[in-house]
Amino acid sequence: MIANIELELASMVLGPWDNPHQYALYEGYVLNERHIFIMDEGSLWLRHVLKAPHMDHLYIDGGSGGMIIANEVEGMDTLALIKTIITELKQVNGLQFLLDILLWTKDRGDLNLKLETLR
Repeated sequence: MIANIELELASMVLGPWDNPHQYALYEGYVLNERHIFIMDEGSLWLRHVLKAPHMDHLYIDGGSGGMIIANEVEGMDTLALIKTIITELKQVNGLQFLLDILLWTKDRGDLNLKLETLR
């Protein structure tokens, strides 16, 4: 069962790119005014964002990079997929996530989670 999850439909500015004036605008779903789920080239991404001051429903990329959390999802109901992913992850503890999801993801390269920061 999918939990009742509040997501804000919003836009995110990402950039600058090769030139200081080049930015991209994405539409996505914001969770807790801190994270946005966006679709890009058939993949679902999760990124950290910052709320743009004095603008409703506009966020700026948080500069921490992003991660693809689902591949080849073009044409799926994005909102339903996001809610399903959030619901499933809420039922998993941190160690179970590391062992069962991160470690066993096929075609994934090495990761450095920098968990020493937990000290």
